[in-house]
Amino acid sequence: MSGEGSSTGTKRKRRGARAQGAAQEQPADAPLREVEYRDDGIPHGQSMVLEDSPLLRFKFGPTEYMKYDVIRDVQLLEFRRIDWELVGRLGQVERLQELLGPKFRMTLDCDAPQYYELALEFHSTFQYRHP
Repeated sequence: MSGEGSSTGTKRKRRGARAQGAAQEQPADAPLREVEYRDDGIPHGQSMVLEDSPLLRFKFGPTEYMKYDVIRDVQLLEFRRIDWELVGRLGQVERLQELLGPKFRMTLDCDAPQYYELALEFHSTFQYRHP
C-alpha cells in the first residue's frame, strides 16, 4: 500500500539552496586566514579549566571567539574508545588493528579531555569556502 505515510503523496521540499557544481579552487597566492589568540594559555594537563587551553584562547570579538562562545556549552557526543579487551575475547585484535592501521589507532586512543578541546577548536575555526 504505497502512499500511506504521506497525506498528499508528495515529497517534502528541502529548505535553503545548495550550491550546484564543483567547488571552485582558490588561487595559489590567496592569503591564509590567521587565527588570533589572547595569550599562550596553560598547556594541556597543567590546568583542568577548559578556557585555559592554548587552543581555545581566542581574542575576544573575532568570528572564532563568537563561535566558541556559542558552542562551549553545547553537549558534545560522549567520547568513546575501542574496548580492546572485548575485541581480544572475540579473537579479532590483529584483524581490527590491520583494518585501522597505526595512525587511525593512535587517533582513536586519544584521551577524552584532549578530544573535547580539539573538537571545540575545530568547530570554532572551521570555515566553508563558498563558490
